[in-house]
Amino acid sequence: MTQTEDALLVERSLGGDELAFADLVHRHQRLVSRRVYRLLGRSLDHADAVQEVFLRAYNSLRRYDRNRPFEPWISRIATNYCIDELRRRKSGKVMLWTDLEEGEQHRLLAMSRNGDFEPLLLEGIEKYQEVAMSLMQDLRPKERVAFVMREVENRSYSELAGTLGISELGARIRVSRARKKLQAKFQAYLAGFGKLER
Repeated sequence: MTQTEDALLVERSLGGDELAFADLVHRHQRLVSRRVYRLLGRSLDHADAVQEVFLRAYNSLRRYDRNRPFEPWISRIATNYCIDELRRRKSGKVMLWTDLEEGEQHRLLAMSRNGDFEPLLLEGIEKYQEVAMSLMQDLRPKERVAFVMREVENRSYSELAGTLGISELGARIRVSRARKKLQAKFQAYLAGFGKLER
């Protein structure tokens, strides 16, 4: 799919061609669905959230700059929707360990440089889930977005900056803060775990 094809579909959509917008949805649904899933977790209203993102996109289509790629634009709408939803929930949706794909689980575990997670491995999946339930709970919505996009989705800092509407330095700072908070939570958990074992 090219930028030109997306721009043509947008043009046709603005002209009233509903099938053109349906084609845009079909082309970008996976991206939007994954972003919503990674930021809000598994829920019964996942399909509704994805639909809401595309509804917001449709309502904003006249503001889309057809000289730019469509994917970052729809990605930003999805991210902003998730930030709004996380703020609305106040307590925040906790991302469960089981909500993450296997590769994502390994990346999170790799945050520990010293192999500190061996005690967790010995306890089994129940402890993974318990730790993961509290893992991202204290992160602010934009920190959660920054962490997920950079560490889980492997996005560049420039793409992260564009999605959040901040400078690249601001994106690096958000990711760094999220990492520090998560590492501190892991270390506190592991310190408590060690005391229980003695």
